[in-house]
Amino acid sequence: MKYLLIIALFFYSISLLAQNTEELLNGNVSYISSQHVYVQFVSTEGIHIGDTLYVLQNRKYLPALIVNNLSSISCVGIPLTASLLSVSTKIFAHRKAENKPLDVVAQRSKQAIAINDLAIKHAEGTENNKEQKASVNGRLSVSSYTSMATDYSTSQRFRYNLSLDLKHINNSKLSFDSYISFTHKIGDSIRLQDALKIYNLALKYDLSKTSSLTFGRKINVNMANVGAVDGLQYEQTFKNISVGALVGSRPDSVYGFDPNLLQYGAFISHNIQNGNASMQTSLAFFNQMTKFQTGRRFAYFQHRNSLLKNLDLFCSFEVDLYNAKDSTNTIDLTGTYISLRYRPIKNLSLSMSYDARKNIYYYETYKSKRDSLLEKETRQGYRFQFNYRPFKRVTWGGTAGYRLQTPSTTASFNGYSYLSYSQVPFIDVAASFFATINKSNSMDGMDYGITLSRDIIEGKLSADFEFRHENYTYSNYATSTLPNISLVSLVDNTMDVSLSWRVAKKLTVSAYFEGTIDADKNYMGRAFINISHRF
Repeated sequence: MKYLLIIALFFYSISLLAQNTEELLNGNVSYISSQHVYVQFVSTEGIHIGDTLYVLQNRKYLPALIVNNLSSISCVGIPLTASLLSVSTKIFAHRKAENKPLDVVAQRSKQAIAINDLAIKHAEGTENNKEQKASVNGRLSVSSYTSMATDYSTSQRFRYNLSLDLKHINNSKLSFDSYISFTHKIGDSIRLQDALKIYNLALKYDLSKTSSLTFGRKINVNMANVGAVDGLQYEQTFKNISVGALVGSRPDSVYGFDPNLLQYGAFISHNIQNGNASMQTSLAFFNQMTKFQTGRRFAYFQHRNSLLKNLDLFCSFEVDLYNAKDSTNTIDLTGTYISLRYRPIKNLSLSMSYDARKNIYYYETYKSKRDSLLEKETRQGYRFQFNYRPFKRVTWGGTAGYRLQTPSTTASFNGYSYLSYSQVPFIDVAASFFATINKSNSMDGMDYGITLSRDIIEGKLSADFEFRHENYTYSNYATSTLPNISLVSLVDNTMDVSLSWRVAKKLTVSAYFEGTIDADKNYMGRAFINISHRF
């Protein structure tokens, strides 16, 4: 901890030399759970429960979240966007009390964040900005994750993140974008190919106001779910039509560089903007090879539509066009994602989705075994979500998911519901009661609990407390100490405490502590500490 504080002071000192060119940045997504999105602000003065928060897309502010809980520097909301929000997504709030508020970034990476989804949200706010204006946006962070068990054994990991976005360097046509992570475990030898992860590293050159050339590792927003391309990408825009081509390789199974995995493709995209409503449709064709032998040839279709009032649609499809086993042409639907959101009245939001995507890559995550299994069980299949605010300070919401039985998976059901009250009288805390149920082949049971949130020092220090009781039965359960157990029941009581401290305008320290005691009095503790500095 001593070394983390030293690094924090170092970050604060270099902030005096950094140039801030951003405007209208109210807040940032700090944490994403399976049902909620947490956003941090310098101050939430002027924001109320039921308010809508926005993201910037095509230089337009589009609805992204409905606030259902808040403190003086943070909000908890229900996501409204068709594509998922991600940690560090810029969030905007319309409030009269602020002139030029600055955003606060706090990274609490307990949940897994999909690389493709993060790239989508980043690109939506920046890809269509053609202004030749230099800007610098970056974040440097250090995280420490410690796990402790009943026998006093501990393990500790450190993670260092650098994200840097340089727009029109020195007012030129050249831009640079990167997201790099380095992770190592105390006591283990460091293998560079395992420790260093480059999720984004690209140079972009604007050939003209309507065309650009990108070199490096980059996800193209017109083909977001296809994943990253290591190579060269060209894009040309004609009014509402964009066309492009790319050639290079694709990342390997551990997201490393492999020149043997050659791929090339082309796309065409149509965009319509009508006030706050928009529509985007793209069609792409890809050929992927291994050592110059075609392994996969497919078409990718993506559509996003918010032209109808209170209705948003996002969908993507992948269709394989080639069977590598017998070298024949085919038509086989291999990837589908559809999301539809509808808001019939002001206080009610409904959404439905179907997910049958493959090859979802994630950044490093600090989830428990239970959270990891629940993520795996609930990602694919059908999902229904609602959010209702019957009274000023009361919000009720929930989700229900169902996955059909397939040759490789069994049918499963999961449900979640919560009831929150934003300002409990006399103690001035925000309280939320929740319950989760899951029934599947590998995980059967439920959990329930309560979350309390309160500001300790207004605008500077906030705290959350959560108690959760879990009762689950796991099949095919295996650990280092129980390698051959096929069925086990676990009854756990878990307490979480998290703190967020805004040390300075651009420096944030956050900490998360979790303690779990099972029915046999076995203890497991976890601690996550993050220091994040923006420049």
